[in-house]
Amino acid sequence: MIQKAFVAVCILLSMAGSGAQVTLAYTANRQGETEPCGCKIKDLGGIVRMEKRLRQLRHEGGVLFLDAGNAFFSAPKLHESRLKTEELRADRIAQSYRRMGLKVFSPGDRDFALGSAFFWGLIRKAGATAVSSNLESTSEGGKFTPFTVWEEQGVRIAVLGLTAFDPALVPQGLKQRAPKEALREVWKSLQKEKLDQVVLLSHLGPQQDEELAKEFPGIWIIGSKSLDFFNEPKKVGNSYLFEVGIEGQRLGEITIEKGKPGWARAKLSELDEAYDKLGKTK
Repeated sequence: MIQKAFVAVCILLSMAGSGAQVTLAYTANRQGETEPCGCKIKDLGGIVRMEKRLRQLRHEGGVLFLDAGNAFFSAPKLHESRLKTEELRADRIAQSYRRMGLKVFSPGDRDFALGSAFFWGLIRKAGATAVSSNLESTSEGGKFTPFTVWEEQGVRIAVLGLTAFDPALVPQGLKQRAPKEALREVWKSLQKEKLDQVVLLSHLGPQQDEELAKEFPGIWIIGSKSLDFFNEPKKVGNSYLFEVGIEGQRLGEITIEKGKPGWARAKLSELDEAYDKLGKTK
């Protein structure tokens, strides 16, 4: 009897060890959208569906939820007639992000449509760390951190951000540095950390992302400047580029297992009508 119990415990421990995993869940270019797209071919998106998918992932293991920017508003500048609607939607997104456990946010140009003070208010509501290696906040609303390190189940991941504004359109309350120069400085600091992976949230554009991928080998770059999506990560040298599309229609997922190079799985989950049949989010 004792021997059988011992064997059972060993099996359970083996299963638990083999199933240990962490998932990088990422989104970008939500553009203030909270509802499904209503598309005839595939009705994708909706912030409630994303909440449900993240809840599923957390049943499987640890989750690091990231947003690469352009989340809160539909445009960098808003028509007066849309201000109240956009403000309410941005507030709903921030509150949903807190429920989803958003850990890290790197901004895009649309996120400052109602000014820096409003942006920092949204970040506080979301409960996320705002990262940027090349932006400096000159307002009292909040400050960027150049990078943050997240660890779970023995996996250590550094997350940093880069954002590029047209020099004539830098929002009040912000200063920007040259992105590549800023990344070179941060990269030196990262060499002192014992990391399994470095992830860059980039609002620079596809060409600049590819240039960085070549210069900084092994980096994973999640882009938000393009409106495209990659069903499979794009390899550039020893680095990889990830794009998730627009309006929260898909959730990017990269599953990592400690001690194994690269990832166990990298995919986009389409947030379709099947999620409407699942239970309500809390």
